[in-house]
Amino acid sequence: MLIHHYPGTMMAVLEEMEDNGSCTHDETVQYLFLLLSKMALNTLVLSFWLRSVTQSFLGILSISVYIADLLLIFTIAWIWCFKENTHMFMCLSLSHASTVYSMLPLPVLLVGMLDYAAHRHTEDNRDSTGRTAGRCVTVLLIWTLACFYSYWYNDSKLLVIQYKEGVEALVCPVQDSVVVSYFSLNLAVVASAVLLLYCRGVPRWVSLANKLSRKRSFPYVPKSDLKFSKKPQKLKDWTVEELHRDHHVQGLPPLFVSLTLCFVLNWTPYLLMSIICDLLGFAAPAYATVNLLWTACANSLLAGLTFWYRCDELGLSYKLPDDICAWSFYWHLSKESLTTSKKQYNRINTLSERLLYQL
Repeated sequence: MLIHHYPGTMMAVLEEMEDNGSCTHDETVQYLFLLLSKMALNTLVLSFWLRSVTQSFLGILSISVYIADLLLIFTIAWIWCFKENTHMFMCLSLSHASTVYSMLPLPVLLVGMLDYAAHRHTEDNRDSTGRTAGRCVTVLLIWTLACFYSYWYNDSKLLVIQYKEGVEALVCPVQDSVVVSYFSLNLAVVASAVLLLYCRGVPRWVSLANKLSRKRSFPYVPKSDLKFSKKPQKLKDWTVEELHRDHHVQGLPPLFVSLTLCFVLNWTPYLLMSIICDLLGFAAPAYATVNLLWTACANSLLAGLTFWYRCDELGLSYKLPDDICAWSFYWHLSKESLTTSKKQYNRINTLSERLLYQL
């Protein structure tokens, strides 16, 4: 059980007791159950993200969060089963863990943006061993700095407070993650504002995107032009151009609107859950809110921004390290997709002509 203390801090109730010292109620099992629930959620998210989880900084960080959660669960279980001074060690573990987790979101978002910005052709360049090692070192450095901060500045003292009338509680200060709360709130506000400006066309655009996803088709490129390219390509039908012709380019959304629509359709449940919990005053420590659901949402946001900013550079077989949002279908839904596809088609034609001339 958690009690709000002041912004950024809350009190974790470890034990309840009456004024006369009788009728104690130990809350340790509840925190162990909370961590086990988070581990189940992390496992579910990771099962949808396995294909590209090692291809981005946020993916590597998510693996480290998964490992850290396992260590915290084993620590709490060991304290509960074998330690004599259970509450003192529980307070030490929960307080330091919440402080460390609360320090992660802001540097993680900054480094994640730099990671996407540092590689100009995400879809073509396979992640090298050196790049993955660099991401692992960066993740380790962030965890180390957060642990040092917690060691020097965290206060993990057990306190006794008047919890209810005639009931006292043994409590421990823990931290929540303000960055995660503001991240969800601001993201929901911005996405809602964008879609409200184009609300009339949203149902039709969703229907078109579903049609694209069912056919899984992309702009047609003649086989005679593709056989000279360095990488094998799959033949596609002309469904996208037919959609553009049938629904007119003027009736299609701009690229940033279609990508926003893709993000909202995938992440609305998570954003709503986070906002509702904050509005209802539901107290959640940082070691619960900083989870793989948040890192996957942040990764989708950065992938979508990268996709929007570099749509002209992306090739025909682009694959961003995001297994949640189907960016490709919503890219083809936008006004800019036909123009960009023709540019890519002309590039392949130019390459084919050069190779034919050399032969």
